[in-house]
Amino acid sequence: MVDSQVAELIRVLVLSGGQGPPRDWTRLCAEVLGVDGIAISVASDGTELLWFSDERSARLDDLQFTLGEGPSVEAARDGSLNLESNLERAFGERWPAFVPAAVDSGVLAVFAFPLRLGAICFGGMTGHRRRPGPLGEQAVADALTIADAMAVYLLALGPRETGPAAPTAGTGYPGNGIGRNTGGGLGSGFLTGFGDLHRAEVHQAAGISSVRLDVPLPEALVRLRAHAYASDRPILDVARDIIGNRLQLPRDPES
Repeated sequence: MVDSQVAELIRVLVLSGGQGPPRDWTRLCAEVLGVDGIAISVASDGTELLWFSDERSARLDDLQFTLGEGPSVEAARDGSLNLESNLERAFGERWPAFVPAAVDSGVLAVFAFPLRLGAICFGGMTGHRRRPGPLGEQAVADALTIADAMAVYLLALGPRETGPAAPTAGTGYPGNGIGRNTGGGLGSGFLTGFGDLHRAEVHQAAGISSVRLDVPLPEALVRLRAHAYASDRPILDVARDIIGNRLQLPRDPES
């Protein structure tokens, strides 16, 4: 039986129409699941963060976008459920760049749930805590119920691309083996109805850099990520400097 609070969250989501749930929906979702924050991102010609409860959740998603690794990346790419109750004990080869950066930011537990329907996997819902500790069985069940409802909601909004070429344009994470997700993705025009997107400036900066450096847009985005990582700066700050002509990414020495 679905908890009444979870049922109400799903009801509000369904009634929200094409604009998405109200701003406080993710905060209420985090409270119901017993986490400090939550973020929901999708893959549609690159990844985009749709909704988040707080700035720390947004930064955590941006970090994974920059690094191309982390529990949200794997949830969106493979449809895997990733419940890391103590990141301080998770140092190793799986997420060598993400884990220390997340711990340094004050995040000690991460719980990533895939947004999927059958073979179609196209995003993730990720909760975090500033303290270690597992998510209870009921909270996991509730999160899976909400993630499934979100998947149905999102798929009902936009066109779906199918076939082996669709996932290639999907998550946009560099070197992520995206070919394993063969079920399809969300259409290229899917995000147009959501108003101001969190990473719009990143995509704008990638477009500017593509022209300046005379490289394809995907390569420009990879270089932007690499610069953000190498300079240990949030990718949004780097993007704003590029847009404001305060920064120009260096040309490849071999170009």
